[in-house]
Amino acid sequence: MKRTAILIDGGFFFQRVMFFTRKFFGRSLMLSAEQLAQIIKIVARHHLEDERSPCRELYRIYFYDCPPPSNQVRLPVIPHGHKTSGYLNFNTHSPYLLRRNLHAHLKASRKTALRLGELGKNGEWQLNTHSLKALLNGQREWCDLTNDDFHYRVEQKIVDTKLGMDITVLALEKLVDVIVLMAGDSDFVPAAKLARMKGIDFVLDPMWANTTESLSEHVDGVRSFDLVRILQRVTDAELIQQPEWWSGEQLVGRVRTQKI
Repeated sequence: MKRTAILIDGGFFFQRVMFFTRKFFGRSLMLSAEQLAQIIKIVARHHLEDERSPCRELYRIYFYDCPPPSNQVRLPVIPHGHKTSGYLNFNTHSPYLLRRNLHAHLKASRKTALRLGELGKNGEWQLNTHSLKALLNGQREWCDLTNDDFHYRVEQKIVDTKLGMDITVLALEKLVDVIVLMAGDSDFVPAAKLARMKGIDFVLDPMWANTTESLSEHVDGVRSFDLVRILQRVTDAELIQQPEWWSGEQLVGRVRTQKI
């Protein structure tokens, strides 16, 4: 049995899960912290039981994230019929409550380590990617934008450092045989190169996101699983559109790139 550590970039994980949820199930589907934790466990189990690889056992799941903000900020758009935009209270806003609840759930989970970084002091409102695309495609006008089209971005600190340090320790101390990294950031390339030099089988799971050539070049394999089926299994929700890659009824992994 090959001891396997699974390292998850929390911000990246949220982004990809919400992308597949929004695209294939619609905006009305709201995930709970328990469902997100279940998704993490299912993906981890698929990596451990992957028929393309030698039998693996879980060493630990590492989840890297930052605590959500706890202050309140003025909203970017003044609604029609209002004189002021109002405020967003992060302590009561549902996406941030979801994140806090997931953190609490992971802290209580066996063989799971929650690695929290720090938030920068200043943040700013940014336009959501899908809203920007709609503007560029002419599907929407600037006057149509609402506060739901923006997200508040705060710089995360120390998260990438902690992830890189954990990869280094796992490799140098020979604590594991396999490292699975769920991320899409090329900042982890130096740590991945070190792990491979120490004989670690380093697998990248980009959750079907496009990755940089430098990141995919310095891993031993790339492996992602069908997140749409996993979401359907966890939520029992109906699809608004069926993925083009579906064939058959089994929950299977899709291999985008596999090095030999």
